[in-house]
Amino acid sequence: MIDPLLLRIISLGFALLFLIAAAHKFSNLNQFRLNFEAYEIVPAGLSPLVTKIIPPLELFLGVGWLALGLLAIKFELVALISVGLLASYALAIGVNLKHGRNYIDCGCSFTSGKAANADSGAQQISSGLLYRNVLLIGIAIVCMLPASDRNLQLIDIFSLAFSVIALVLLYGAFNQLLTNKNAINSWRQNNA
Repeated sequence: MIDPLLLRIISLGFALLFLIAAAHKFSNLNQFRLNFEAYEIVPAGLSPLVTKIIPPLELFLGVGWLALGLLAIKFELVALISVGLLASYALAIGVNLKHGRNYIDCGCSFTSGKAANADSGAQQISSGLLYRNVLLIGIAIVCMLPASDRNLQLIDIFSLAFSVIALVLLYGAFNQLLTNKNAINSWRQNNA
């Protein structure tokens, strides 16, 4: 069993993750399509269809996680679809890393329209992103466990708010470290 406070913390974290990801993609669908096509995971003919499905799917997942986090409405399907989507992202990253294609813009940052290089601030795919997605998959799987019947108290509400803020900051710091690592590696290669 999972504690309802932990479930809500995770749910709000995933809600933010998917809502921001959907907003990012909706804000520049052309750049998202270009980033997606660079992965060369699906046949070129299917790429326009897939890139039209992913942003609304992420929006749906964000709203589903938000309903769980704020209203305690549990949709097991939301966690299951999240696992599938994150696993497909991890698979796309893993396949491209295996083929030495680590220069691809992951599409994670808000640098739409820029090439994935150290000067643009774009985040290139890396093993760190692969591990991040695997960790997120594990966390989403934990959310499929049944929640205990414990009622949240006032202190739990404060804990929820501060925990979500801490998760957002931690996630942002991790992404910035990955971006910095790309920039440092690029700088080292240029000065070698």
